[in-house]
Amino acid sequence: MKISAIKPQKKNKNRCSIFIDGEYRFGLSKEIVIKYDIHEGDDIDETHISTVLLQEEREKVRTRAFKILQYRQRSVHELSTRLMDIGFDRTLVDEVVEGFIEDDTLNDRRFAEAFVQDYTTLRPKGNRFIYHELIKRGIAKDIIETVLSGRDEKELITDFLHKKLRGYNLQNPKDRQRLARQLLNRGFSSQLVYDMIREQGG
Repeated sequence: MKISAIKPQKKNKNRCSIFIDGEYRFGLSKEIVIKYDIHEGDDIDETHISTVLLQEEREKVRTRAFKILQYRQRSVHELSTRLMDIGFDRTLVDEVVEGFIEDDTLNDRRFAEAFVQDYTTLRPKGNRFIYHELIKRGIAKDIIETVLSGRDEKELITDFLHKKLRGYNLQNPKDRQRLARQLLNRGFSSQLVYDMIREQGG
């Protein structure tokens, strides 16, 4: 078989249509055409075609992965799941994700640290909330325990109570219950919540 023509695609100038023996066979990105040194007049067999098409699909996975990561950091599990939900082959997804881990594009420890930072400074939440959210994102338990180990939940609860006390009377059981409910909904442990409210209420 011989490559009879390589033509730029009208709708996407970064892709080429490949014709073999006078008939259209498939499309490739210009990057793959250059990488594999594909030219008009070259002889080509089915094995070579399969190799080139596999690489083309792998590059599609990488390109989509980078687009996903532009919006926000992702855990390894999140990115893998998102790519497979799109419909990419699991083997190719695993290969691409493994490459991202090796070059540190993906790092679950870094992701978990950033997650904890966000829910400490921007939207304070308790360790219970953070633990369950990170588990859902596929973060290993030992990483979660490490990133939570130095976190002072008491300080976060104290800050929350100081901001809220103006509108509440901690001598009033209903107000104490409303404050407790808000803190529990933010993922703070019940024992710590009730202890802190009792301390603040004198």
